[in-house]
Amino acid sequence: MPATIIRRLAFALGGGLLAAVLALGGLILAFLFNFHHFAPGSRYPAPQSALDAQRQDLDYFTEAMALDRAFSPAARAAAKARLRALRSLPEVLPSPKLQVALMQVMASADNGHSRMGPTADQGTLILPLRVTLFAEGFYVMRAAVPYRDMLGGRVVRIEGQAIDRILPELETLRGGVRGFRRQNAAQYVVVQDLLYGLGIATDPKASTWTVMLPDGRVVTHRLDSYPLQRGQHLPEADRWLSPEPVNGVERDWVAYRPQSGDVPPTWRDFGNHFRLFSVAGSCAQVVRLQSIADSDGQRIGPFLAVTEAAFRAKPPCAVIVDLRGDSGGDYTNTWHFAHALPRLLAPGGRIFILTDSLTFSAAITTAAFIKDAGGDRVTIIGDPIGDRLSFFSEGGKACLPNLKVCVYYQTGKHDYGGPCSDWHQCYWLNWLYPVRVKSLQPDIVVPLKFDDWNAGRDAAYFMARELTERLRTRAGLPR
Repeated sequence: MPATIIRRLAFALGGGLLAAVLALGGLILAFLFNFHHFAPGSRYPAPQSALDAQRQDLDYFTEAMALDRAFSPAARAAAKARLRALRSLPEVLPSPKLQVALMQVMASADNGHSRMGPTADQGTLILPLRVTLFAEGFYVMRAAVPYRDMLGGRVVRIEGQAIDRILPELETLRGGVRGFRRQNAAQYVVVQDLLYGLGIATDPKASTWTVMLPDGRVVTHRLDSYPLQRGQHLPEADRWLSPEPVNGVERDWVAYRPQSGDVPPTWRDFGNHFRLFSVAGSCAQVVRLQSIADSDGQRIGPFLAVTEAAFRAKPPCAVIVDLRGDSGGDYTNTWHFAHALPRLLAPGGRIFILTDSLTFSAAITTAAFIKDAGGDRVTIIGDPIGDRLSFFSEGGKACLPNLKVCVYYQTGKHDYGGPCSDWHQCYWLNWLYPVRVKSLQPDIVVPLKFDDWNAGRDAAYFMARELTERLRTRAGLPR
């Protein structure tokens, strides 16, 4: 081949490669520009007064809220009107009341991801109890030593008000489906600042609680709050299903333990975010994911790779994927495993997905991946997931300059039940990881009941085990 032709060909190929690189770079920049908006700059001078500080926070919040695409036109107009009313106040609101007002504004988007945090980076007043939501109500599962006699009690009154009257107020603090809002209420109810900000508590530093114990006795205490320290946080309420100690202040507290003395394997080892274990006496395997991202130095990718290799070597007759309490992460981590899973089963094998109202964000996407890939071989058991099939996420975080509470705004739309074609709103990555499902509602609804937990029974897990045993018997498979 003549040297001139070779040079021309090399030039053409090099030019094509350069054009492809530039096009890819432009696409990445366009993606980042469209979905990853930086938080507004905190350019405010030192406030001259408490009222000036309040107005700075309202101004900053308004800028952050404007970045959130989940608001409908009507909801955005109503939110702006409320902010104008707050900005026109001639007096300073107590910080908890301002925080509650702004949490309610973000909640009015009716999108579970669009929110304002319930606590500041430090100083938020917290009560010395932790509660978990069961089908029967809120139960005290952790307590500081002076209040240990409240353990196992169902919360019946706060400040003399029946809990059923208080819950609707707490549910105004986060948007989304009702089950998810109620789960968040189980976390918010121990934040004294929020109880005071909502007007439930009249004392900013303490509130009086009444609980009914499993034996019918009633216990009432005035609970004095304490300030949350930097680096401390409030775990999700399902964490208290395990009596295992938690890093942080709660490690010195007392945990309520099931009266049976036994905790099912699904509620053990909460410090291990990714677990694979066998169902006792069965050919089924359990994959428990508490996150869809690397967490606390634990990596999800290697875990799923090892799990896949184990299933290829010895195909299970059933796999129980436990996504309860999983608040999400990065769904690209689970795409491959979810689509490989149906091919890793023994002939006639099935997949059971356990969900609850804390199954959220990328955990919902993961459930949808598995359902889409496995079709009628997949059965969902438990409580409904924590969001709709269409929601906004993929946003950013903006922290108010004075109140020190953060706003989480959302920019990318996900829709797993139908087409999403608006290039400005629909999250582009979903076109590379497509998924379509008609529903992720449980095929078998199994609520989490305190009586079951207290008896050492995980009813949703036991249901999956029972169905697996029927499958094994019918197919004549060995244990």
